Amino acid sequence: MLRRSSSSGLLTTRPASLDDQQTVLRLIDDADRWFITVSVDEATGLLAGAPALLLLADGRPCGVIIADWVNDGVTWVRVLALSSGLSTSPALDALLPPFYATLHARGVTKVYVACHEPADTWLILALRRAGYVHDTDVIVYEKTRMSVPTHGNLAVRVRAATTGDIPAILAVDAQCFSAEWRKDDVQIGLALREAARFLVVEDETGVIGYAFVTAHHDRRLIHLVRIAVLPDRQRQGIGARLLYEVVAYAAATGAETITLNTQTYNRNARRLYERFGFRRTGDRQIILRRDL
Repeated sequence: MLRRSSSSGLLTTRPASLDDQQTVLRLIDDADRWFITVSVDEATGLLAGAPALLLLADGRPCGVIIADWVNDGVTWVRVLALSSGLSTSPALDALLPPFYATLHARGVTKVYVACHEPADTWLILALRRAGYVHDTDVIVYEKTRMSVPTHGNLAVRVRAATTGDIPAILAVDAQCFSAEWRKDDVQIGLALREAARFLVVEDETGVIGYAFVTAHHDRRLIHLVRIAVLPDRQRQGIGARLLYEVVAYAAATGAETITLNTQTYNRNARRLYERFGFRRTGDRQIILRRDL
């Protein structure tokens, strides 16, 4: 794909790989407009094989776009950085079509972007002009008092997850979430190693739900990354049991705040969180989608 920009010269693209790690890091550091939803280490890790393209102006790197690993025909844009002197629209006109071709070759049918306002307003406007549509909003809740209204279902067993639970956890995910929100075995494996607390809940049939949290600011803040219960076992106090265990863990470690994110349409989960004293912070992510 070749594009002529009066301010930037001839714009071309090429695949990015681990060999471009230093170039990508410089682009992110020096970018005039940037968007990143992963750590820098995670971003460079994606260069090992996730879809990624460099944008070149007269052969010189001036932009980069990196997607997440493809999972069930879906991926997310994790990094987009454009150098100063580039006009946004011509840059995206040159970068996005070959990016979509790369995604299509990997079997991607939908690509998502999670934007924050106001920091990502430039990108929201540009992507909407490029044909992205609003999919949903993700809203933030927090809890600062560690009291609980219930211990939930005490007939089920809650324990620390192990690597042997990964297939069962993935099965729960497959039933609980649409493709764009599912986690794969690599993500679950990483969470098992790095999460502050990773729990599964089970009965005589096996694992029926799970939850995990991360700890921040010397454990003063606990973030509930995920909580899920099989659809046919919901409304039985099992989600409440997991949430009680999360709050109990936060209280035991001296945390001052628990946060979580959820989609606006997830009304059952929101009712549970609000019952446990979580309140909306007003922060939100705008989720945009492009169908390929």
